[in-house]
Amino acid sequence: MKYYETLYIVNPNFEQDRLDHVMRGVTKAVEREKVNIINHRIWGKKRLAYPIQKHKYGTYILLQFEADDVSFLTEFDQFLKLEKAIIRHQTIRLEERPEVYAEEAAPESVKEKTTVDPETEETVAETKPEAETNESTTETAPEENREDQKEAVETVTEEQES
Repeated sequence: MKYYETLYIVNPNFEQDRLDHVMRGVTKAVEREKVNIINHRIWGKKRLAYPIQKHKYGTYILLQFEADDVSFLTEFDQFLKLEKAIIRHQTIRLEERPEVYAEEAAPESVKEKTTVDPETEETVAETKPEAETNESTTETAPEENREDQKEAVETVTEEQES
């Protein structure tokens, strides 16, 4: 078996439904040739190195697959060129089988109830409601800024007097 990876860039203005439609079309084109798809996922929206078709950004989609016969690559390349939603693509051969990508998603209840302590970098359960936390930070921050500003003014006036 030979392993391949195709990275294609889709119009950045497409919504999730439209991206899914483009991905289904690419999947059907690959599966017609009896190719085994390992991974097919959206990598994300990223800034392009240079504008392509007046787009500064593009949605990157990664397709990894395995195949015995290489002859279908020319037809697949032609399909990607003719697909209007795909603005650029590149296919490379991989030396070894890529790992299967699995999304890691934490349960929503855990995300809401825990925070990361910046000092210890450990996950800590929240003990204060958000309203109390916001009030305490807004009260202390301006006072500290005022003291810093007073010190800065005093040092500038001392330097000017000298």
